[in-house]
Amino acid sequence: MRIQPKRIMCAIDFSEFTREILDYSIAFCKTFHAKLFLVHIVDDANASLIYSEVVIAKERLIEEHTSNARNLLLDLISGVKVETEIVISFGDPADEISKLALREKIDVVISATHGQSGIKRFLIGSVTEKLIKTLHCPVLVLRTENKERLPADIDNLKLKKIMVGCDFSPDSKHAFDYGLSLAQEFQADLYLVHVIKPTEHIELKASDYIKVFPGDYVQWVTTDYYEMQQKVTEENREKIEKLRSNLTKQLLYMLPEESQAWCTPHTILLSGEPYKELVSFAKGQEVDIIVLGIRGHTLWEKLMVGSTTDRVIRHTHCPVLAVRQTDAEKSILPGTVNTEETLL
Repeated sequence: MRIQPKRIMCAIDFSEFTREILDYSIAFCKTFHAKLFLVHIVDDANASLIYSEVVIAKERLIEEHTSNARNLLLDLISGVKVETEIVISFGDPADEISKLALREKIDVVISATHGQSGIKRFLIGSVTEKLIKTLHCPVLVLRTENKERLPADIDNLKLKKIMVGCDFSPDSKHAFDYGLSLAQEFQADLYLVHVIKPTEHIELKASDYIKVFPGDYVQWVTTDYYEMQQKVTEENREKIEKLRSNLTKQLLYMLPEESQAWCTPHTILLSGEPYKELVSFAKGQEVDIIVLGIRGHTLWEKLMVGSTTDRVIRHTHCPVLAVRQTDAEKSILPGTVNTEETLL
């Protein structure tokens, strides 16, 4: 399934990295011949602080902020040969961007993270993290601390190495579709990476098996899969290698036969903490973009700790495309795997 985003939204906060973020967004739009929606949200609380010493009507305040922001955005896109539309709004940035993206039928939102950490992020989170959890469409997150990874030439965006995190869930299948489409667009190397997460305490579900894609086997039990997480010995080496071979076959089965005509696929099995392994592999291979599905765990993890995707975004060196399934796509897909407690 080839994906062609035609309506792309870029969230601008006028930080010191605004120029780099905008350049990447323009390059992305040029690649797909898409329209760029340039959005700036003025937080009501911030606006009040700015004018705390001046008595001014709210209507006047909104008018001045809107005018100033519009002029700045017009200067930024002066001479840009991409269809653009400027949108300015007041309110909570994440909420407003989500509403605007839905109203304008946006295909991809491009945002940035400034590497916020510590107690501030723990208590309130970042705008980008909120967007990942609420937007109906994919979010392309840029790391502003690594501006050298952003393209210097906006007319020549090149994604040579694309990595997709695969755990065989419906969420990662959706991310795979986007990753494969990008690989086709850029004729890139496509790395399909599956992480085997070690675990000490395992609570099996009622259905103690994992469904797999068609092949020379029909199903294999979850307990067999967990053996791969134990220390390899001479006695279990052959069985573990067979199970790893089965996982590799599953990764290969995801690829359409014709894909090798327009991309170079690689299947990778890693073991360890998923986000650490994904970040390390991406850095070692100098990956240009990581594509991950957005999946939920417990409510506590969603609100306070974050998912694997959140952690990858905070630690990786390159842009991350976080892909969410829409409600219509959340039915269980044939041949998917439910490995929620052990995988990505």
